[in-house]
Amino acid sequence: MEVLLGLAVAVSMGVSDVIGGLAGRRAGPLRTTTGVHVTGAAIVGLYLLATMQHPGGVRETLLAAAGGLVMAAAAICFYMGLSWGRVTVMSPVTFAAVAVLTFMSGLLRGERPSGLALSGVALIFVAVVLVSRPVREPARPPGEAGARRRLGLGGEVVLSVCAGGGFVVFQILLLEIGVADGPAPLLVVRGVGGILGLAALAVLRGRGRGESTGPPRQKALVPIVVAGALLILGHSMLIEALHRGFLSIVGPITSLTPAFTVLGAWLFLREHVSRTQLAGMVITIAGLALLALG
Repeated sequence: MEVLLGLAVAVSMGVSDVIGGLAGRRAGPLRTTTGVHVTGAAIVGLYLLATMQHPGGVRETLLAAAGGLVMAAAAICFYMGLSWGRVTVMSPVTFAAVAVLTFMSGLLRGERPSGLALSGVALIFVAVVLVSRPVREPARPPGEAGARRRLGLGGEVVLSVCAGGGFVVFQILLLEIGVADGPAPLLVVRGVGGILGLAALAVLRGRGRGESTGPPRQKALVPIVVAGALLILGHSMLIEALHRGFLSIVGPITSLTPAFTVLGAWLFLREHVSRTQLAGMVITIAGLALLALG
């Protein structure tokens, strides 16, 4: 069951990444991240009201608040990369980092992987090198999404690793919280992220440094809400998956996210994918599959 839940998380988060990246290019990464947090908090809050569930005890609330701080930092790194860089680089590198780091965290927690799983880790390192290689992209008209790229390869990799590390810490905190309260801790997680984002936006607005204005910002509203809804759904399933399986298995399975993200970026954002990157993505999936089987 944990394998199916992990795959469902990967699909949900992969589609959310594509939609969130599109929203970020219209409204800016900070505004997009804040909107995703607020959307998630609103959905969980309505769910708790409808089911009359308690938001959790003091320990769970403190752990969730810490998770909110970590997730806020990781999310802004991730959406900066999605907004200003290439989705086809950001997502594979980020989730390859998640796979390896969750695998290592499982080792530290006493889990003992098989030789098959160790082979998967080795493949992932190779895949990261291939996927991250710069490619010459075809010229694009000024209005196309690809023309808005601001980050080079180095910036994309740094943001990917930072985001991946934050997502791993978030998963570990979810594992410590447990599932007794269901998705209730996510209200605190998203609430903290939303408050921090709104505060940052208020400061920037006071200094006259807003990210974007006009119609593009309004057009980003629906993608932000959809991305936030898919992300909170994915995290709710992640809580259940972590309860049913090992971190060293569930983490890598959820890291299949790039398969769906890259497909969406190629189909909808028209991002160029080289043969080398394609080979890297295939190896990434193969490595993640070996990790899951191991």
